[in-house]
Amino acid sequence: MKNPVLERLNRYGIRPRKELGQHFLIDSNVLSAIVAHIDPQAEDVIVEFGPGLGVMTEQLLDAGAHVVGIELDDDMANVLRAELGHREHFDLRHTDLARVDTRQIATDKGVPRIKLVGNLPYQLTSVVLFGLLELGDVLDSAVFLVQREVAERIVSPPGSKRFGILSVLLQAYYEVRLERRVTPGCFAPPPRVDSAVLQVRPLAQPALTWEERATFVALVKHVFNERRKVLRNTLKKFYELDGASLDSLATDSGVDLGARPEALPVTDFVRLLHALPASTSSGSES
Repeated sequence: MKNPVLERLNRYGIRPRKELGQHFLIDSNVLSAIVAHIDPQAEDVIVEFGPGLGVMTEQLLDAGAHVVGIELDDDMANVLRAELGHREHFDLRHTDLARVDTRQIATDKGVPRIKLVGNLPYQLTSVVLFGLLELGDVLDSAVFLVQREVAERIVSPPGSKRFGILSVLLQAYYEVRLERRVTPGCFAPPPRVDSAVLQVRPLAQPALTWEERATFVALVKHVFNERRKVLRNTLKKFYELDGASLDSLATDSGVDLGARPEALPVTDFVRLLHALPASTSSGSES
């Protein structure tokens, strides 16, 4: 049986572009797993980041979903038009992902929530993952193929050296799961690192409200930007707190300010946020 990805690469004379981080998923089992995890249903609106040759896109459309494909590469866009341009529920946006307002897509399509899926190039992974925080309750679920190191960092527990900014921020609002590891041989050309399928679903009861998101992001970024320092020192610096204020913060939050940030569970960061003096808790992101 011919591999549809390799067949399209050959038919259109496509050569992967290193500058765009293109590694085409050719393993049909992994592709089927991603589709199963996103669970496309009739009338779902699914935004696919980098649909490329349209092989996964086709499966999503066959399930009855409406797919908005965000594709920057000119050659890929031409393939998508040729292969899927006739499909009623396919909407190609030939543009840079960084310029796309995903929340606006939900509004344009007249749906309350959307799903996201994609094989993410490394240089766009952080942009996409931080972007999830801007979606709020508009996100139904997301399934991404990312570098294994990134996925492990996001799902890592407190106390791990991998536990960091994205771990805290995403775990505060989402259930994050590393569904399966993917070896380099599953791609053409093979990348130099392992990959993983990451699933993201909103928590039924997030750790804090979406309205608190900006101040929470600021707090988490502040302390992890100097992760080798204890919390007392970073909080004193960034929020200009004196000794008495820091003592009150420790008492009110119940958080050990002598700990380093990677030692704290998400709930401790939330308690810190809620215990910060009102004049400081609205600090800007950095």
